[in-house]
Amino acid sequence: MPVGEDQVAHVEITREIARRFNSIFGREQDFEAKAERAIKNLGAKNAAIYRDLRKGYQERGQDDALVRAHALLDGNSRLTLADRERLLGYLEGTGRTILNEPEALLTATPKVTGLDGRKMSKSYGNTIGMREDPDEVAKKLKTMQTDPARVRRTDPGNPEKCPVWDLHKLYSDAQTQRWVDQGCRSAGIGCLECKKPVIDRIVEEVTGMRQRAQEYEDNPDLVHGIIAEGCEKARAVAGQTLDDVKQAMGLAYR
Repeated sequence: MPVGEDQVAHVEITREIARRFNSIFGREQDFEAKAERAIKNLGAKNAAIYRDLRKGYQERGQDDALVRAHALLDGNSRLTLADRERLLGYLEGTGRTILNEPEALLTATPKVTGLDGRKMSKSYGNTIGMREDPDEVAKKLKTMQTDPARVRRTDPGNPEKCPVWDLHKLYSDAQTQRWVDQGCRSAGIGCLECKKPVIDRIVEEVTGMRQRAQEYEDNPDLVHGIIAEGCEKARAVAGQTLDDVKQAMGLAYR
């Protein structure tokens, strides 16, 4: 699940809920018998491989056996989703996994610095809008605070104490970053010189976003269609999950 650094705690709450639910409702009645029937559905060859991998993981603690067993089950089209989850639980010595635990997916820069050096946030008033006027973006970046030690142009600085450096790490290539690092520490470049490559890259990015967004601003029906299609796909996935949850809780009335 792609999230920002601040959302990791929310993902962990979701993981705890999934673990708790699986612990309570994942051990269905006749679980072992259903798992054994699911093994037979793998076919004779794959069933033998699964049993060997299960024994290797549970009796000999072979982690690679767990990885290989997951690959075996993921690639088997003869299994229903329910049987696949049963076999994963049977493999790991647990029950059936009804709710999957999401993982937090962070980029190399999970938190983007705002114009004042704090986290970029609307509540702080330190943001750059994705479709903001390019001239306004450039103006904001030119006045963005830098290393407080650089009071004068001739004062050396430390990029690690400058919020503009965080933007360089996001937008600039290695050669530009070296130029900034050396120039800042030696006072060989001024703060406006340092900012220019970042300003150019961010203005370029914002300009591209504005151009791509214009098609959707000019055609609201296109946006409505995309939203409706996405809702339909999400509804189908959520419906399957709810069916599994109701079945596990004994609430699947017919």
